[in-house]
Amino acid sequence: MKILLLNCWLVLLTTTLFGQWLGDEGYTMNFEDTSVMNHLRIDTLTNQNNLWQVGSPQKTLFTGAFSAPNAIVTDTLHPYPANDTSSFIIANVATGYGWLLNHTALLQGEYFVDTDTLSDFGTIEFSPNNGTSWYDIINDTFITNHLFTAPGWATLSGSSNGWQQFYINLAPLGQLFNIQLYDTILFRFTFISDSIQTNKDGLMFDNLHFEDYFEGVQEIQNDNLISISPNPTSGELRIFKPKTNGKKKIQILNHTGQTLYTNTNFNEETIDIGEFPNGMYLLRFSDSKYFAIKKFVVHH
Repeated sequence: MKILLLNCWLVLLTTTLFGQWLGDEGYTMNFEDTSVMNHLRIDTLTNQNNLWQVGSPQKTLFTGAFSAPNAIVTDTLHPYPANDTSSFIIANVATGYGWLLNHTALLQGEYFVDTDTLSDFGTIEFSPNNGTSWYDIINDTFITNHLFTAPGWATLSGSSNGWQQFYINLAPLGQLFNIQLYDTILFRFTFISDSIQTNKDGLMFDNLHFEDYFEGVQEIQNDNLISISPNPTSGELRIFKPKTNGKKKIQILNHTGQTLYTNTNFNEETIDIGEFPNGMYLLRFSDSKYFAIKKFVVHH
């Protein structure tokens, strides 16, 4: 098991003091607020015996939600059965630039587990491509090696002795999987039991919180404001910008969010990126009113 701690460093692309969140500031699914329940999918078509239910838990240990009255539970009334695999999915759309600019793409919530230790357990998976591929964000070292980790972040087996909180910032995976604006991001929560019946309560979640944001400036985005070429490039990057008066600012960031180039009064037509290592980069252009973000690749 791994713990993925909140990545709290900021990537700032402006010198203005007036910030705002670009895109969705996030939401909390407390299973009472019906306005966000459209994000939830419980598959009962391919799995008619899916255990997950939204409601008020009334079991041996599961006697109440974290925020009453509802949680999502492996059956609100009965112990979980043997030989079962049940899942639910939360679907979100990348709209806030948190994935794109490696800032904040937060998954947070509360969990309560009562199972036969290690034999019956829960998993949390992430899909950057609307379900085509899935990655275990607790145990998959390919994922956790790209994040801040330490042992035991969400132990979804055994006994949690009450409600426990988990949180994880997955924003660094945006560059790894080339997540674009308006891509569908899925989170799959699964409970798996073995062949031995232990008459335990299972697993439940509450107050699942999702954020996707980048701290930006009070400008209007217009990605058609400029064009760049060639892309990929190995030497000079040409910027085709509007012929307007006023200062024009350009910044280039690498995949970790580090600013590699800044020009606050850009009057040239090209930028020499010949010394940049191979990889993907973000270029941000702004004038007094508009900004544009372009992604480009350096390949020598």
